[in-house]
Amino acid sequence: MSTAVPPSLVRPTLETAFHIDYEWWDRSDRDLRVYLRSHLCREHQEIYAEIDPKVQVDHVDLRTAEVTVLGRIEHILISHCAQQDDYLTPQTSLVNGVFRAFLANGNAPLRPEELAKRIGRPARMILRTLSGPRIYKGIRPAH
Repeated sequence: MSTAVPPSLVRPTLETAFHIDYEWWDRSDRDLRVYLRSHLCREHQEIYAEIDPKVQVDHVDLRTAEVTVLGRIEHILISHCAQQDDYLTPQTSLVNGVFRAFLANGNAPLRPEELAKRIGRPARMILRTLSGPRIYKGIRPAH
């Protein structure tokens, strides 16, 4: 008989890695593409106002040379918008900052301490926000 606790019942800690759960967006009554567009820089918000969200492109990770298929919006967020100085500012809300940090790193899982370094907020505050009963923008523990 297994005594392992199901992952959904384990309380996240500072060692818990989080990510954007895109399946959460599929199950929710929210439009991910609209939300992603809001994270584009001004230049690309105008350019991609009418883009078909289903268009996919090959994205090459410059660190690993790994090629993945991404939506065009995600690709431009990673390759251009996330590189801009004003992508993350002290005025960016905590949840949007965390979401943008995941977009910038290709949604690779990050722990609260890693997120804290990227968005300039305390790791414990990030953990409290992400481990509460409400799921913000599909940000959940990575299993």
